[in-house]
This record gives sequence, C-alpha cells and structure tokens, in this order.
Amino acid sequence: MNNILIVKHLKEIYHDHDKEFVALDNISFTIAKGEILSLLGPNGAGKTTTVSIIGGYLIPTSGKVMMNGQDITTTNKRPSIGVSFGGEMGFYRKATARQNLMFFADLAKVPYRQQKDEVARVLDIVELGNVANKKTGEFSKGMTQRLHIARALLGNPSLLLLDEPTSGLDVEIAKSVQDTVKNLAAAGISILLTSHTMSEVEKLADRVVILGAGKVFYDGTVSGVVKLASDHTGRQLTTLEDSYLALAPKLRRK
Repeated sequence: MNNILIVKHLKEIYHDHDKEFVALDNISFTIAKGEILSLLGPNGAGKTTTVSIIGGYLIPTSGKVMMNGQDITTTNKRPSIGVSFGGEMGFYRKATARQNLMFFADLAKVPYRQQKDEVARVLDIVELGNVANKKTGEFSKGMTQRLHIARALLGNPSLLLLDEPTSGLDVEIAKSVQDTVKNLAAAGISILLTSHTMSEVEKLADRVVILGAGKVFYDGTVSGVVKLASDHTGRQLTTLEDSYLALAPKLRRK
C-alpha cells in the first residue's frame, strides 16, 4: 500500500517550571493514498497536538513525520498538505468566494497565471462554482464549510487535515459535506479527519486511530473497535459510539 503519510515515534513534552507533561508518547501511524483516517480520543488525549505537528504548527520533541518520503518535521513548508479548521470565521465576508480564494491562492504560492483556473477547479470540486461571485457573508453554514475545504484544496495537496467538517450543520447539509469528503478520497486524496460525531466517523473512515493518554490505544477498522469493545464488556455492541463509550475509561489520563 502506498503510504502518503508516515508518523514515526512522535513525542511531545511540555515543561512548566519543574513539571513535565507528556502530551504524546511514541505515536506512530500511517495514512495511505486515498484513505480516510479518523483520529479519535477524549480531550487531552493528544489529538490536537498530533494534528498541529502534522500541519506544521508545532515542532515535536522527537520523532518524525514523513510526507511522500520527505521528513517535514524540520521544515515550515507543507506543500502537499491542506488544512481545514472550518467554522464561520476565516473569510472576508464582504468579498466573493472567488475573491477570497484568489487571495488564498496567492498565499499558497499558486503561480499567478494559474490562480484563476485553480480557484475555478476547487470551487467546482465542492460544488460552489455557481456561487463564485456571491459574497461569503451571504453563505449558509454548509456553503462556508465547503468553501473551507476548497481553500484547503488550493495547490492540489496529497493530504487534507479536516477538523470537525460538519460541526453545527443540519443532517441534510452535513451529508452533502460528507459526500464531498468521500469524493475527494475516491479521487486519491488522503484525509485525516477529526470528529466528535461517531456516526460520521462510521460513515467516512476507512481506519481509526484511537489515542489515550498520549499513546496509540487502537489502530484499525471501525468493526475492529466494535469487536474490541464487545470483548472488553462481554456485551454484543454494534455501533462505534457505544463501543467508544465502553472503552473511554481506559483512555483517560490517570
């Protein structure tokens, strides 16, 4: 399998005066081309720290992140990674979708002569091409969320980091965003997904990595989580949500 991303033995230690806090303790996992991997775990498990290191916002204490065979922990450049944190902020509300993305295409160092075509390309991918000239302040939450994904796609990255892509959306709009995510993976883009909505993870994720107390507690399929939790409780569980809740006490820091 062609692994786009390889996370190797990541450690992140924070120091506060004479106290030491191990946020990540020897984290390792991979993401293959076109794979959707969901990172799960309770607050404080190390999810945000892991995503921050992969996205280039944090340098690890030790360990490596390999992207397409290159160690990216020693550089600020992330040419093959697109990041979407979502939410209602992040765009100039009085500017159109096209104007916003032209600005961000420039920041993403898309060559000037290619920017117009690149913006049109990513807007079409998220099905916003027909509202390219609409001001983003007039966008619905679902449209704004898809525009965040379009922004992350500028420059044609190999990997997308998606944080809570359907947070605050109603069921119908959330499904349209989820369909967009699935289509991106089908087109060969790898996706690291963080979500608190277990039903969404169940629908989208090819694999899940569960973090607990800064360590990898589980790495495998959703059905594997259900089996693990069923064996642990002695009950026949069926959903990821019930299974995760059954395992949650084992994931907390002591």
